[in-house]
Amino acid sequence: MIASIREILRTEFDRELGDAGVHFLDPFTGTGNFLVHLMRELPKTALPRKYAGELWANEIMLLPYYIACLNVEHEYFERTGTYEAFPGLCLVDTFDLAEPREQTEMSFMYAENTERVNRQKKAPIFVILGNPPYNANQQDENDNNKNRKYPRLDQRIRNTYAADSAATLLNKLSDPYIKALRWATDRVGDDGIVAYVTNSGYLDGIAADGVRQHLAGDFDAIYLVDLGGNVRKNPKLSGTTHNVSASRSA
Repeated sequence: MIASIREILRTEFDRELGDAGVHFLDPFTGTGNFLVHLMRELPKTALPRKYAGELWANEIMLLPYYIACLNVEHEYFERTGTYEAFPGLCLVDTFDLAEPREQTEMSFMYAENTERVNRQKKAPIFVILGNPPYNANQQDENDNNKNRKYPRLDQRIRNTYAADSAATLLNKLSDPYIKALRWATDRVGDDGIVAYVTNSGYLDGIAADGVRQHLAGDFDAIYLVDLGGNVRKNPKLSGTTHNVSASRSA
């Protein structure tokens, strides 16, 4: 995935991973694996600058947030021989960042985190990468926070993906990975890259016809890599012997 981003930066934008001004954001970072792998691919001379202000990540759950912090800081130490606290990791629900300030100002936990979130919101994010959640009903199978509402983001989906769909049933558009596509598209604006690992339901799903229409209009180029992990199409893939995530639609 990092190699793909590098190639697209070169061919579409004549830029490199380590170039100044190329800000990266993993909005659903988990334990920070994507950011760690990105750091390994950055030129060593560019890493301190990128680390100090051009690498960003969000996590909503406290435990993976702390693990991500440890992983990223350890990788920086391994590559540079010095320890620096990572200033780009935010404890925040990424989807909240599209909402009015009055809805989210209490969700940033503490002053330092709020300052990080506000800096990230002002940053010119150029590349969004990661693995958004996919579940139409809730953020996590173990939580009880089903169908959380994000008024502004949900309205954007209604005005775009839903408005241009011919489908009658549109409940699949409430899936977080669909929200992640809409949020990331709006966040990078006219210039940038969105690189996600997602399920493939939006490629041929009836309710996703509006999604496909808008993706085709919002992006100048779309690259798809089929990981061949759709268990519905090939039940033999169930489990992790032949399929890393054992997803029913990856």
